[in-house]
Amino acid sequence: METFLSIVIANYNYGRFLEAAIQSVLNQKVSGVELIIVDGGSSDNSVDVIKKYTNQISWWVSEPDKGQSDAFNKGFSHARGKYLTWLNADDMMVPGCLARVLSAMKKYPECEWFTANFYRIDKTGNRTESFWGPHYYPFFLQRKDSPIVVYGPATFFAKKIFDAVGGMNVSCQYTMDTDLWVRFIVAGIKQRRINCFCWAFRMHEASKTAEYGDHLMDAERFQRMCAEEEDDYQRAGYRASSVMKFILALWRILDGSYFLSKFK
Repeated sequence: METFLSIVIANYNYGRFLEAAIQSVLNQKVSGVELIIVDGGSSDNSVDVIKKYTNQISWWVSEPDKGQSDAFNKGFSHARGKYLTWLNADDMMVPGCLARVLSAMKKYPECEWFTANFYRIDKTGNRTESFWGPHYYPFFLQRKDSPIVVYGPATFFAKKIFDAVGGMNVSCQYTMDTDLWVRFIVAGIKQRRINCFCWAFRMHEASKTAEYGDHLMDAERFQRMCAEEEDDYQRAGYRASSVMKFILALWRILDGSYFLSKFK
């Protein structure tokens, strides 16, 4: 059976969430998907959780690493799929989403980048907010100065292009996904939208970047994240133009997606 998609879960001491993340992939009940888990040498019950699923995992390791980006690079180096994505150990794949994703991959085999939507969940898994990209994103609007409309693990990209841009930047602690997207954009890679939810982003106090309700990032961490993002843009030579921001906002108003975000 051909492997279309490789999913890497990176984990460090998130054993309390890890099993839900693993099950959210395995319960998709689709063929052509492999699961890889990279644990950073956790001291909690994470390894015990992983060992429960070893016969359903293509490859796993538990050892110290240089951070989340390094963990993803390590996992992707063992991937056999044409396409890649990742999942944070405290997040989940939305039920039934991978059938839609694989169908799009087979329908458009020439496409190297698929993107979808995500929603936020609370600590117990209840859905709180939804975030939609454009329902359809025509290629003529996808320029090197277009805004970023890509959401973390609701994104599926060819291993070919991931390797071509050099993988994830291990110096990025907060914006490794943004850094990757801008390199794809500057390289002229076009995304094809899949109009469904794929990623459930869990909000909890220990998350690096989660903000919800009265829970906000502290000022120092927020400033570091903003500075890191600016460095990402400068390295890639990326800057979204005001004109393209306006055009995309207008496009999203016309296709109705603009009004759907942040609703349950």
